[in-house]
Amino acid sequence: MSSIGISMFQCLLGIQCNTFTMIAADQMNTQSIIVLKDDEDKLHKISDRLIMGLNGSAGDTLQFSQFVAKNIHLYKMRNGYKLDTAAVVHFTRKNLADALKSGNPCMVNMLVAGYDDKEGGMLYSLDFLAACVKVPFAAHGFAGLFCLSILDRYYKPTLTEPEAYEVLKMCVREIHKRLFLNLPNFSVKVVSAQGVKTLPVINPATFVLAK
Repeated sequence: MSSIGISMFQCLLGIQCNTFTMIAADQMNTQSIIVLKDDEDKLHKISDRLIMGLNGSAGDTLQFSQFVAKNIHLYKMRNGYKLDTAAVVHFTRKNLADALKSGNPCMVNMLVAGYDDKEGGMLYSLDFLAACVKVPFAAHGFAGLFCLSILDRYYKPTLTEPEAYEVLKMCVREIHKRLFLNLPNFSVKVVSAQGVKTLPVINPATFVLAK
């Protein structure tokens, strides 16, 4: 299966609010028809206030996230200050575009979640064709077919962290109910003025305990 085909069978969800941005990703790692593990962390901490969630083959996603993180760290060492979220996104998009033009594209789709003192929470959606857009909420993969309507219905920029987490739980519950793929576990992270925080994994047990 191609890398872009693999990414469509994975899921990324994101929601941006005034004081934070929250993203979730499935934790399934597969090879052909074999499940290798169901606790893969696809949400990578790039800096103190920036998270990158990536879909694609395990090698591509890990290599690209490390490439971005190390270059951002190098920039801070050379210049004495770090890039803001928008600058990181532009750097990421340029590298995706350069790889695409070179004939050796980086086959990953991603969500970039960040927090800036002036802008607040920020969320960007990028794909392997280097298309980039700033969005209030987003989803990648086939699971997005079931989630975008939920995000559109319940999204408000004034949501609190618990409220946004509940919206993501609604999305995951719909994925479990309607998608033929087995995506049981979703890791969740939130970035705010306090930095990056990991929230409880959303899995079938989450909904059993909620009853």
